[in-house]
Amino acid sequence: IYENASNNDLNFYIHSNQNFAERQAKWIFRKILKGIKAIHESNLCHRDIKADYILLDNNYNPKIYGFHFCCVNSNNLNNFMGTQRHVAPEILLRMPYNGQKADIFSLGQLLFTLVNKIFGFNNPTEDDNTYKFIKQKQYLNFWNSPFFHNLNLSESFKNLFVRMVAFEPNERPTVDEVLSDQWMQEVNDLNDDQLNALENEVRQLLQNI
Repeated sequence: IYENASNNDLNFYIHSNQNFAERQAKWIFRKILKGIKAIHESNLCHRDIKADYILLDNNYNPKIYGFHFCCVNSNNLNNFMGTQRHVAPEILLRMPYNGQKADIFSLGQLLFTLVNKIFGFNNPTEDDNTYKFIKQKQYLNFWNSPFFHNLNLSESFKNLFVRMVAFEPNERPTVDEVLSDQWMQEVNDLNDDQLNALENEVRQLLQNI
């Protein structure tokens, strides 16, 4: 999970002039998910997942960093940990929380920025002009927000995102469920040659940034 990364963090690439197609974002996000899966399978939670802590190695593979808040997972964590915009609502509300469910929330916000270069919301509260619609499950109103008028997103992306950032932690999928989600199937169904071709495509794109 933690090893030398000689290239910039993912935040640098997200805010470049180059957009990631959903298909390319799937390759990157799948790599990140597998790293988080290893963390969760060790009964740990990261608690500060964001693009700044995803660094790229020599071959532009994403590597997870920022383990200063990492701890053994439980349903009764109560420390305020994380970064505003990425932190789950139960943490903001100072409620006992499950760290792995909070990680999924942060991964959802990371996914949104990876595909769209903007955040899906600023704060996961009812006071936020966009997140309030997710909390109320008014998803059509969320996607019709003027902030998202220029986004051209697949329905499977939209469905996965709102599930990952659900207000209720138990409504969020596990890492395995995200990996097997419909949105990920395009990459999951690739054979080895096709997957290598996509990997080379993404690597070339990153090298040119």
